[in-house]
Formats: sequence, C-alpha cells, structure tokens
Amino acid sequence: MNTLRILLALLATHLGMAGAAQAQTYTPEALDSLRYMIEEEKLAGNVYRSFGLLYPTIKPFQNIPKSEDMHVAALVGQANLIGINVSDLTSLAAGHFQNPTLQSLYSSLVAQGSTSSFAALTVGKNIELLDIADLTAAMAQIPTNSSLYTTYGSLMNASNNHLRAFNSWLAVTPAPPVPEPETYAMLLAGLAIVGGVARRRKAA
Repeated sequence: MNTLRILLALLATHLGMAGAAQAQTYTPEALDSLRYMIEEEKLAGNVYRSFGLLYPTIKPFQNIPKSEDMHVAALVGQANLIGINVSDLTSLAAGHFQNPTLQSLYSSLVAQGSTSSFAALTVGKNIELLDIADLTAAMAQIPTNSSLYTTYGSLMNASNNHLRAFNSWLAVTPAPPVPEPETYAMLLAGLAIVGGVARRRKAA
C-alpha cells in the first residue's frame, strides 16, 4: 500500500511538472540555449572520459562523467516536456557536436589535457567555470517558476561540486616543472578559447 502511494505521488509530480513545462512560453533564444547546454554538458562528459583513460587514478575523471550523463538526460527530459525534438543531438557519437564552436573547443581541450594530469585537471576546472557561466546566462532567459529553471539550478549546484573536486586535486597535483614552449602555448590557447566561448555566450 505504501508503495502504491509513492508511485501515485511520483506520477502526480511528473504530470504536474509536465503541465507546468508545457504551459511555459520560452523565447527562441531560451530554446537555443537549451540545445546549446545539452551539447555543452555532453562535451564535459566526453572530455572527462577521454582523460579517464589517460589518467585512471584521478577520481574526478572516473566519477564525474556519470554525473554529466545525468545532466544531459535531465536537459533532454526538459526538452521533451517542452516539445522540442533533440534527437539530432542525442544521436551524436562521443566527440561529435553540431555546434561548430563546441566541436572546436572539444578538440582543443582534449589536446591540452593530454599533455599532463595537471593540464587535464586545469581543463576540468575551466569547463566547470564555463558551464556555471552559461547556466547563469540560460537561467536569466526563462521564468524562475519553470521546471527548466529548477533543472538548471540543480546542474549549477553539481557544477560547483565538480569545480571543488578539480580544485582539490589541482592543489595536490604537481605542475610540470618547466613547460615546453609548445605546451605553454597550448595552455594559453585553451584558456583563450574557453574565455572566448564565454564572452560570445554572454554577448548573445
């Protein structure tokens, strides 16, 4: 009997959220941001999984990809409730993106993080900072009483947790003693790309 009550309560909650999501009116910009955030969360998971193969003893690269999968699923669920078809995004293979900026960013960040574990952790930190900035911008585009706003807020809390994890590992991971000129240039290029993406998203 208790199980039945729980199931009925969950069903009522789901129907209520679905009704609320469908009742909301979202601007084209907000819908574009939703699609963008789906791909950005996918990018994070794909980058971290590639680093997990290179650095199997660094726990964030083993654990956080699963969280990023949940982020993508949560946003896809919101898209489905709103009535947006995102099958073109969910069918993409790992490392492939429709957005050309994210495709370029993915390649750059994987190359940067492949130089050392310290560089990989720095990439993770920068991805989470970018994610927090983009989630903040996306939340500003939608009603605060929408289920999408709540979902974005939950993802931001998780991103802050991920950021703390990367910072903790960076604090105990020695940096390469003397970066090679090309490695240093790659690190600067990666930071510039992340900053450029954030600025473009803020301007948009």
